[in-house]
Amino acid sequence: MSTRVSPDVQPHASDKQRSVVVGVDPRGRSASAVVWAVEEAEREATALTLVAATRTGSGDDAAGEHDLAALARRLTMSSLRQTSVQGDPVDALLAAVDDADLLVVGARTMRPGQRMLLGSTSRTVAAWSPVPVVVVPEPWMQPSMATSPIVAGVRPAENAPRDSVGPLDEEVLSFSFARAAALHVPLIVVSAFEPASLAAWSPSDLLEIRTRHDAELAERLAPWRERHPDLEVIATNVAEPPDHAVLEAARVAQLAVVGRHHSTTLSGVLGATARRVLRHATRPVAVVPSGDRDALAAEVRMRHGDEIFWAPTF
Repeated sequence: MSTRVSPDVQPHASDKQRSVVVGVDPRGRSASAVVWAVEEAEREATALTLVAATRTGSGDDAAGEHDLAALARRLTMSSLRQTSVQGDPVDALLAAVDDADLLVVGARTMRPGQRMLLGSTSRTVAAWSPVPVVVVPEPWMQPSMATSPIVAGVRPAENAPRDSVGPLDEEVLSFSFARAAALHVPLIVVSAFEPASLAAWSPSDLLEIRTRHDAELAERLAPWRERHPDLEVIATNVAEPPDHAVLEAARVAQLAVVGRHHSTTLSGVLGATARRVLRHATRPVAVVPSGDRDALAAEVRMRHGDEIFWAPTF
């Protein structure tokens, strides 16, 4: 893999400086992702790194790369770095997040219904990145949604893995609360449960189950509400599949946040909820990994040579 850093953009002040990394399609089809990343970098007063990668012999050129860098410079005064790579885009993006806090990638949509067409690069970095990944649909216009809420999908307490350490979905809640507070927008926390078939036919049983889930969710969110007393938080439990619940709530949102729950046996595989939300969402989706960042990054480096960067397409 060869790398070229463009000389006409400002490099990082320090190699250790944190940044937002955005993957740039060399054909120039990543404008929405670039705009989203620029706003994030400007808001956080951090550096922005554009990474454009092309596979050797693919026939793609970097014509769109310079146009998108120019767009980023017009939109922001943040430190900007542009890197061109000959090699696998997944390798390039995962390598670029060593000193980053967030990775942003684009995704095409296809009509009717604007269903998201998630390419192998977007899907795979979302499954492996040690930092949160935001997947931005190609036609998305972030400035027009500046006051819209953020939706966070969390699991019911009864679905907590037996070997889980720490509060359930802590990373998803931390990401969502921090972002909603910084943007001064409401946060909608959605938890979905699927009652047994017999309970679903009994209104009294369903009410009892919902009441229990409401109490559990309120208890989980209490510490976060205390940390963010000025933030409007709407908590809801719904009796339906979790991906349906998140997608329905996200219809009015500027961002949907879901978790990627790490395990040694399922490393690099997105869970069913995250996969379906990414496939059907019409707005940006943040996939937040669980677990220690350094440990996740070490696993990526350890398995890098084993051709692990694959994810199911179903």
